[in-house]
Amino acid sequence: MQTYCATAKNVTEIRLDPRIAETIELSLRAQTSGSPAAAAFNRALADILGASKQAETPADAEIRKAISAELEVKGGIPDALIDVSVHGGVVELRGAIRSQYHRLKLCDVANGTPGVKAIHDHLIWMDHDSGAFLLSPEDSRASNPS
Repeated sequence: MQTYCATAKNVTEIRLDPRIAETIELSLRAQTSGSPAAAAFNRALADILGASKQAETPADAEIRKAISAELEVKGGIPDALIDVSVHGGVVELRGAIRSQYHRLKLCDVANGTPGVKAIHDHLIWMDHDSGAFLLSPEDSRASNPS
């Protein structure tokens, strides 16, 4: 699992024991809250933990590392908790961001990385002051089929 530091440009990689990650993930998914923003944030954290359980191939690891390196060159994503995972060349972006600009930046970096076949955006934009949040366009379409 990769977590982008809230106050730095650097990428911090965190490795959790899969049993601990699963326990935390289940706990987060089971929590109920009167706050929709808190519930959305808990789901984002659970998604990050769930995504980190999948093994990646050496080619996928190279794509993930290239995305991380390019993000560092472009100044990182401040005040965000993001997981970038790659499986079969398909990039999954999960976590919480504070700006829609950061969503565009992450998707642009991933899209410009050699070997990327597709990008799935599961980022949640959260305004910490008001508690407002927006699901990614992809997740909004999935939860509100026409």
